[in-house]
Amino acid sequence: MQYPTVINGIDFREMVFLSGSESVTDTFKVSKIFQKEHKDVLRKTRAVIKSCSPEFAERNFTLCHENNELQNGKPQPFYQMTRDGWTMLVFSFTGRAAIAFKEVYIAAFNWMADLIKSGRENLEAERNAIMLEYMKEKDVASMSGRLLNRWGRKTKPLLTARMKQLEQKGQIVIPGLPM
Repeated sequence: MQYPTVINGIDFREMVFLSGSESVTDTFKVSKIFQKEHKDVLRKTRAVIKSCSPEFAERNFTLCHENNELQNGKPQPFYQMTRDGWTMLVFSFTGRAAIAFKEVYIAAFNWMADLIKSGRENLEAERNAIMLEYMKEKDVASMSGRLLNRWGRKTKPLLTARMKQLEQKGQIVIPGLPM
């Protein structure tokens, strides 16, 4: 199954960027992708932050400022957020772009679940094949051990005794010669 990342001409991969070693996005990108006014996204973000636990909000939302060229360098607030923060925010949206995001998110989740299931099934099949080989080899070794034990205790002494008897029978006894 193909899992879309582009819906209605929006490539959701363009929303993510690195900040240090973390994958993040911000309210500017969210407003652009979802075609909302930045002030409306900020308002919604603040409402989501108030609704979340303080621990979740602290881990996933960071208030930042950027110089606003249009307002004589006045700092413009925005939020940088983790994937979890972004997901929490966007799941609170309604409208066509929000539904498109939710479809992509569900598709990505299903893709990951399929990948995990496939990997688990492959590991299970490989484990079963190894267990079967192990059991076969154990049976061969066990049979070999029993045969070797039988050889040392029973078969070899019997055959050795019979060979000696045949050798003795095969000896021609000439009368008058020492044996």
